[in-house]
Amino acid sequence: MSRPTAPVHATRIQRRARREVLYFDTPPYWSVDNAVQLAQLSDGVSYRTIYGQQAIEYPGAMTRIDQCLASGEEARVTARLPMKMMIIDREYAFTCAMSGNERADDPGDLVIVDSSPLLDGLVELFERVWADSAPFDHGNPAPRAARDELSVADKRLLTLLLGGLTDDAIARHLGVGRRTILRRARGLMDRAGVATRMQLGWYAARRGWVDVSCGVPSPGSVRG
Repeated sequence: MSRPTAPVHATRIQRRARREVLYFDTPPYWSVDNAVQLAQLSDGVSYRTIYGQQAIEYPGAMTRIDQCLASGEEARVTARLPMKMMIIDREYAFTCAMSGNERADDPGDLVIVDSSPLLDGLVELFERVWADSAPFDHGNPAPRAARDELSVADKRLLTLLLGGLTDDAIARHLGVGRRTILRRARGLMDRAGVATRMQLGWYAARRGWVDVSCGVPSPGSVRG
């Protein structure tokens, strides 16, 4: 497949989804337009997306993520993803063959994986990373009273902390100073009565500040 057709082909594959899309979202991108995903969500296709740290830091990322969350996407965030990947209805998947010589904004050619043991392995990889990632549901109504204890701003900060982003990255993303992030993180720790961010992750899970229906966020993902 020639590289110029890769973005078009990827879009066509995504549009074939009828039930479910599992997505590792990380740069580089051919396009940041999420119109296809929003249309699919409105048609009842479920999306579970894991955003890598670089995806969160990408210009305009939060606007696009908030649009998808508001449309029904389930999302989680992790410090690092092993690859770009999208799995369609668990019947086939595509990823990108980056050779190391492509431009920083070029994902490379598509690699299509049809029904096979390899596809089964990619689905299992997705589920394992999903279970070990921090929920990114800060914009959705909290179904349990315990979650109402956090403001939307605090929940967003906690999500980014548990997702493994550094204080500097979070500060850039939220448009505030690093000292503000340190102060707000310290406030969450004081509120939880804990001494470390690792303890904060476990406390947040126990108190219902984060969704643990698919697993507790890994304490190792909480960084200073």
